[in-house]
Amino acid sequence: MYINRFFLKAMINRDLPTDFVRLVSFRIQLIVCCLNDAELSYLGAPWALYAATAHSFGISILRLPMLEGSVPSSFEEMDLVLQRVSEEIRRGVRVLCHCRGGVGRAGVLACCYLLRNAYIRTPLRAITYVRARRSRKAIETVRQEEFVAGYFEWWKAQNTS
Repeated sequence: MYINRFFLKAMINRDLPTDFVRLVSFRIQLIVCCLNDAELSYLGAPWALYAATAHSFGISILRLPMLEGSVPSSFEEMDLVLQRVSEEIRRGVRVLCHCRGGVGRAGVLACCYLLRNAYIRTPLRAITYVRARRSRKAIETVRQEEFVAGYFEWWKAQNTS
């Protein structure tokens, strides 16, 4: 899925150098990785190897690790990542966000990005949009849906003064 220089992609059992060659071909310059260390290792891409491979291809990484089916630990944590993502996109940087399947955790981040940047005005519409563009299964759990709605309310409260 592609939203204004923002990509969502699955990354399951892949060969890192091959994947990064492909990402470079799409001119990706920043990755938001939603996998935790244990999951990266399980997939055969321990964090140190993943980070070194990205670096060798000139790609920066932001981490927002979440357990499968889960959400970030706080709205503030999500917002710090989205602030950087938004700044980079405004500068013309292409950003890829991934989790294991590319629909749950990455979908949560995409919804929050759309809401934070006022591309979409309600959490339900953001979720519907991501599901239509990426997968009907995107935003996989009620907890993820609730996080998107909660983040939007939190963000509005932080930005109305």
